[in-house]
Order: sequence, then C-alpha cells, then structure tokens
Amino acid sequence: MLKKKWLLKEFDKSRVLEISRTFGISPLTSIVLYNRGVRENEQIKNFLSKDLGTMYDPFLMRDMDKAVKRINAAKEAGEKITIYGDYDVDGITAIAILYKYLAGLGIDVDYYVPDRMQEGYGVNRDALDKIKTRGSSLIITVDTGITAVEECEYATEIGLDVIVTDHHECKERIPDVYAAIDPKRKDCKYPFKSLAGVGVVFKLIQALDKNSSLFELMEDYADLMCLGTVADISPLVDENRVIVTEGLKRFKRTKNVGLKALIDVSTNGKAITTSTIGYIIAPRINASGRLGCASRSVELFLTDDEENALKLANSLCEENSLRQQTEQKMFKEALEYIEEHPEVKEDKIIVIPHENWHHGIVGIVSSKITEKFYKPSILLAIDGDEAKGSGRSVSGFNLFGALESCSDLLEKFGGHELAAGLTIKSSNIEEFRKKINEYSKDKISESMLVPTVMLDAAIKVPYITIDTVHDINRLQPFGVDNPTPAFAVRNIKIHKISVMSEGKHLRMTLLKEGKYLDAVGFGMGEYYHHLEEGDFIDVAFALDINDYKGFQNVQLILKDIKKVEEE
Repeated sequence: MLKKKWLLKEFDKSRVLEISRTFGISPLTSIVLYNRGVRENEQIKNFLSKDLGTMYDPFLMRDMDKAVKRINAAKEAGEKITIYGDYDVDGITAIAILYKYLAGLGIDVDYYVPDRMQEGYGVNRDALDKIKTRGSSLIITVDTGITAVEECEYATEIGLDVIVTDHHECKERIPDVYAAIDPKRKDCKYPFKSLAGVGVVFKLIQALDKNSSLFELMEDYADLMCLGTVADISPLVDENRVIVTEGLKRFKRTKNVGLKALIDVSTNGKAITTSTIGYIIAPRINASGRLGCASRSVELFLTDDEENALKLANSLCEENSLRQQTEQKMFKEALEYIEEHPEVKEDKIIVIPHENWHHGIVGIVSSKITEKFYKPSILLAIDGDEAKGSGRSVSGFNLFGALESCSDLLEKFGGHELAAGLTIKSSNIEEFRKKINEYSKDKISESMLVPTVMLDAAIKVPYITIDTVHDINRLQPFGVDNPTPAFAVRNIKIHKISVMSEGKHLRMTLLKEGKYLDAVGFGMGEYYHHLEEGDFIDVAFALDINDYKGFQNVQLILKDIKKVEEE
C-alpha cells in the first residue's frame, strides 16, 4: 500500500458562513466552494448557475476571424473541405460536430483520421497527399496540428490551405498556416485556456453561425461536446463546466442515433454522470482508435440508421473487451520488467521499453504504472528500430517540458503537462532514460512522489446526511480542477469489515456516536489484511447516496484509511 499524506485545506470560517447565508447553501458546501477558490459573490453565482451567458465571445480567439473568412470563402466557391482529426474521443467528437455543421451548410466535406498503428499521432505527409488527390483545397485540423510545423509547410507546398484548431501545448514555432486557433497560444487573449479540442471546434461553429442562438447550438452539439471534454480529462471549470452541464442534460434525450445506441448497449440503464462517461462510454470509443479503425467511431456519430448504429456500437463494445485483455497482459509484463530491472524502480521517472506491445494501449498501462508507484512513467512499444510511447505524470511535474528537454533524442513528441506521446529510435531508449531522469533530479522532489489526499474539511458524523449530499451535489459536475469533495472523520470504529469481488474491494460498516455508516473502498481490498473489527481509524472519503430497491442511505466512498495508532 502506498503511504499517502493528508492535506486539510484551510478556510475563513466567517466568510464560509457568510456564503452559506447569502446563497442558501450548507456550510459544508460553502467550505467546498471556498476551497475551490470560488469566493466572490459573482463567482459563486456563476458557479452555481452554470449559465450559458457566462460563455465567451469566440472572436476573442486569435485567428478566429481569419478562419471564419476562409471557410465562408470555401463555401461560396464550392471548395471541398477535409476535417483532419485525432483518433481519441476528443478528436472523434470534434470531427463529428464540425462535419455535421459544415455538411448542414451545404459544403462538400469529408474527414480523415490517421491510422494509429500505421501513421501514428498527428498530421503526416502521406495523409496530406491523399487528401490532395481527393480534391480538397482546405484542411481543418481538430484536436491536433499546433505542433505540426513542417507538415503544415508541406501542405502549403502542395497547394492546401490549413486551418488549425487545437488545444495542446504549443512549441516555440506556430505553424505558418491560414489560421492557427489554439487558446494556449502565447499571443491568444482568450480568457479560458483549458477547452478540450471539441470545445475549440464548437467555438469555431459558434463564430461561423450567425443565425442560431447559443441555446440552439447546445441543443445540437452539447452531448458530443460533453463526451469529448470529459473523456479528455479537461478541467471542469469555467466554460467546460457549462459545456458538461448542458451535455449531461441532453445525454438521455440525445438526438444522435449513434450515441443513443452506444448508451443503450453499454450503460445497462445507469444514470449518466461524468463517471459513466469517463469509465464506461469513452473507453469503448477509444478502443476503436487503439485497436482498430477510429473512423468507425466517427461513422457511429454521423449515421442516422438505427440498425447500423446498433451494429457499430456492439462492435465497439467487443473491441473494448479485447482492449481490456491486452491491457491486463501488458500491465503484468510491465511489472515483471520493473522487478527484473531494479535500477528502473529507483528512477524518478519509470521508463519501460518492450517488444511486441500494442502501442495503442501503452498510455493506459502507463496510467496504471503511475498510479501504482506514484511516479511519472513512460512506456515504449518497440517495433524494429523505432519505438512509440506514451507517458503519464504526477501533479507538479510537466511531462511535456521533460520531453522537450530530450527533443534531440526524439523523432516526434507532443501532449500536455500530465500526459504526452513520443516516437524514438530504439537505439536511443537507454540514453533517453538516463537523460530524462537527469532532467528530473531538481524538478521532482521526494515529497512530489507521495500521493496527497486533499481534504476539504474534517467533519462530525451528524453532518453526514442525505440532505448534505444533495446540497454538495449542486457543485457538480465533478472532475479535474473541481474534484469530488473529500472529507475526513477521525477516530471512528470498524463495526464490520469484509471484501468484495474476489478481494478487490473493501466494504465496512463504521460506528461513531451511535450512528452507523456504510463505507466502500474500490480497489482497496488489501487494507482488509491490516484492519479488523473493533479497530479505531481515521477515514478520508467522498459522499455518495446508495439507492437500493428504493431505499436510500449515505455511503462513504473511501479514499484512504489510517489506523489511529499510526498518527
């Protein structure tokens, strides 16, 4: 078990009580708002309302005016436009909404998704040649392109105009294209920098559309926008908070035939939440890009044929099952590699190369390695003299910056602070491992490698009620930068303890001040061997409502446990 440190946030009690009175919310909800940095009345009002009126003018984005002008010119001239997108959920949903919009304008439009296995991530020259031969004169990239400087130059050489729409980190050089839209550009004044790729595309649609209200556009696109935003693990604050809220409203009544089919075959009637999207729906879409052809996921969201939609949705579920099997095998092999190479285990950044790995799945396994050891990790799938890899980081360490410091050893790289991808010559792997770990020496402190449980407040048992949970849930949707609120109860007794799912999960009944509380620890089965009934413990948890046969009770979703004697 990884030892975790608990960090109890501090708050201004008088301001918290003032917020509670002003907005008619519980003191506990007020504490959470305060801890999120939402402290001024106008901020609080916007946060609670999640109003469409808080969204920004799309023309605040650099080059948006140029993009609109070029697309309108293409429409007038009858030019063919190709949408070039990434193969993950964000890219696929971005392709789908832009395709639907442009086709609705009567534009001759098609799309291109690179094959993950054959072409890899991003814009490539062979694809540009294919697009040119298909008769397109304008390419719009979605969720990719901002680092494709050389490729965009080549596009210009062969007579293709390019509009880049992206949300990834930029390098020093921005592609010399007709328009480059990315809120992360240093010279972009757009107030919100953390839109997903599909969010940036929606801003382009908003800028192009002079006839529809924002509400009408949300009716058409919010469901897929929500899916792409949640799947890309974008911060659920500011505009993303509005997007996801609007999308969740429309999920169950979606007009998208393909999305409805996917919901029907995968969720078993479960309520649609950000968790349902992130853990059930999104992996099935990603599976097509990881193992097969991502174009089938685009087709799913574009089809109006219910029978075809059902067929496509079922095939994605089958591929996801295969993905899970492959993932488990690779994870086991990664652990074996670490045991066989003790020097890797000691490194601050774990680098694991392996032949015969599926490079479409290395990112998922990297996430699991980082979670298990709480260190940044990079997994590399070797194929002959080249390896393709993916990495995940821990809070406070910029993985993209680390790769940038090793760029002389890399063929290609890109991504975010916490997740990135790369291509490298197999012969450079060991030197790369040493160099990136040398870079990390003064960038990663020992304290950064201890996972932190952030706690909003230590609370008393009487506060744990169904009404409290409902009130806190006004702060949904929860996700990055608006995490599910976490609390602690000190010195509580274990009344009953057991495990579920062959020892994977922990179940407890806790007792304090005459009140019994149900608690579940997913993936925490190993705690069972260190605890027994009658022990007094401190628990860190989120609050949930368990609804069983119409009977509701509060359930603690455990994050960590400490025996009282350990303090």
